[in-house]
Amino acid sequence: MYMEDTSNLALRNFRYLIREALTKSDKAEIKSIVRKEIESELKAKLSKAIEKEVASVLKDKSTKEEIGEISKKILKKLYKDLSMHHPYIIDRIKV
Repeated sequence: MYMEDTSNLALRNFRYLIREALTKSDKAEIKSIVRKEIESELKAKLSKAIEKEVASVLKDKSTKEEIGEISKKILKKLYKDLSMHHPYIIDRIKV
């Protein structure tokens, strides 16, 4: 029983020393360090998850077709805009 009392007393003293030694600026610095570590871990996990999801979606045939259709629409609009508003650009193309 005496050993338990001394271990509890030592633990209380240790906790008191820790609380006493840390100032507000120390606590703020610890919080910022922990926040940065957590954010870096989350960013790494999130980027890996996004890469896996994008890779799985791009393997799908319907997604590839949809990307192709969107690309065609963009190219058509670009060509139309160039031919209507900037015909000199088309004239500069050498064949």
